[in-house]
Amino acid sequence: GKQQQSQRDDLELQKLLQAAAAAASDQTVIDVEEKTTDTDIKLLVRARPVFKPQYGFSLEVDAIDPDYTLGDLEARKREIRERLQREGLFDLNRQLPAPWDYNLVLVVSPEGGAGLGDFQAEANRLQELGICRFIYVQSRFQGDGAAEEIRREMLDALKRQREGEHGDASPDAVAIIRGGGAINDMAWLNDYALVRAVCELGVPVLTGIGHERDSTV
Repeated sequence: GKQQQSQRDDLELQKLLQAAAAAASDQTVIDVEEKTTDTDIKLLVRARPVFKPQYGFSLEVDAIDPDYTLGDLEARKREIRERLQREGLFDLNRQLPAPWDYNLVLVVSPEGGAGLGDFQAEANRLQELGICRFIYVQSRFQGDGAAEEIRREMLDALKRQREGEHGDASPDAVAIIRGGGAINDMAWLNDYALVRAVCELGVPVLTGIGHERDSTV
């Protein structure tokens, strides 16, 4: 009886350990998804070889180092920044004179974003009082092709304005807005073609991207 009880206890303990290991593995995946998951980035993982008679040898990942991946993302930003500096483009937009007054602003943002809602709460008051008008264009801000879509929507909207579709001159400024998010969500904006388009834009660009701790090129 004692031997059977001991075997049952061992079995229960084994189940508990397996459950704990699975939970730890799931949490590792969750932590990485929240902090670093993206396409085409480098990961540093800890893995161990496992042999199972029905499957043979395999590697089981039990930890991922987010600092390594974050370092890779920082290196990307630094590479884009340094390339634009070498090309003499990085500070072009910053050097444009600030508008004497704001009569028309082009706003580029994701549809239904929290950051856009906060912006519109104040912008609508200015528009109702006839102080400033706002034209909104929307784009995806994360996922494959998001950076190109932002660039295209922004440039197309400026072209329409200059060609007189709305009977207006060019806007006094362009505002690029999105709310906060995970680091990997922000990483989609670190795109050379998008940043270069912003640098070369002949209209001052204002950005409100993420929270204070967030950083993009």
